Amino acid sequence: MLDSVKQFITLISVDKLINDKNYELALEKLNELIQNGFRLDETYLKRGILCRKLLMNEDAYSDFTYVISHYENTYKAHEERMFLNCEIKNYPQAVTDAEYVLGYNPENAEANRIKILSLIYSEKYDLVRDYMYSVYNNNKYKCIRFLLNESAVLVAKDEFSNALNVLNTIELFDKDNPIKLFSEANIYSLAGDIEKQNELMSKIDSVFPKYFISHFKFGDIYEDRDLLEVCFLLELRVFDKQNLFAYPMTILEGYKNNLEGKIIDSKECFERAVQINPNKAEAYVLLGETLQLMSGYDNPEFRAEAQKNYETALEIYEQENLVSKADAMKRQIRHLNSGIFEHQKI
Repeated sequence: MLDSVKQFITLISVDKLINDKNYELALEKLNELIQNGFRLDETYLKRGILCRKLLMNEDAYSDFTYVISHYENTYKAHEERMFLNCEIKNYPQAVTDAEYVLGYNPENAEANRIKILSLIYSEKYDLVRDYMYSVYNNNKYKCIRFLLNESAVLVAKDEFSNALNVLNTIELFDKDNPIKLFSEANIYSLAGDIEKQNELMSKIDSVFPKYFISHFKFGDIYEDRDLLEVCFLLELRVFDKQNLFAYPMTILEGYKNNLEGKIIDSKECFERAVQINPNKAEAYVLLGETLQLMSGYDNPEFRAEAQKNYETALEIYEQENLVSKADAMKRQIRHLNSGIFEHQKI
């Protein structure tokens, strides 16, 4: 009984030794506990974690595998071996361990991260797209943001090859993505390959206008829009060196402000869009809808301004012979004057 209490106290003391960075003594005490057969599931796991910290990877792998092979509750051992397998580039086993962890906890973000990266490093690109879509609810911008963030982490570690592999995966979701190309150019710059860097920067100049036009779309203020998508498109502003897309970028900024609940800022953006291009109907419509929204929050004076913007948009639609849009604008004006307001966001 006394030996058992003493061993338990020893096991507790290991954590303090590790916190104090007295790793050698902590390892010695864990070895003694294992020799005495004390709580082997816990002591092997703790020793494996310490060995991994000390870069004793073979010993760590052996300890985690012992726990997994001999005990039932092996979630933590699988999780720790998952990290280790990824670190030692044993990617197929890292995927297997990640799947075990996710089987018990599908929300484990690190397990999802390790599985995605391990599939990429294993060049299992046929599996990467479907799995990432399942993790991020078919939101391609969440997938892209994850990959951009992970590549930045890898660049900070000087793991340029892995960073490029991660960036290239973006092509599965979004071809000729300018931010991906810019990040790739930055990696080649850090690696000293200036020729490749210049090649990629030139490619950005050629693909950006077409890319932005294909991704930007006007919609009315009541349409649900993805804030991540809007923010991503706004990031592309840095590539608009000739300020060709000032008007749609300002529209996007208005959308972003509205989605974030900044209605006054949204109104100011749409007012700027009208000034940038007074011949486009969309800005008048969006400004009118924002004013209409504001008029429903104890600001009835905005109703007349909203109607004025709708009428201007109607004139433009009629001049352009856009009959369906003109009819929709007439309905909007009737709705405005009916006194029934729907308080909705972009």
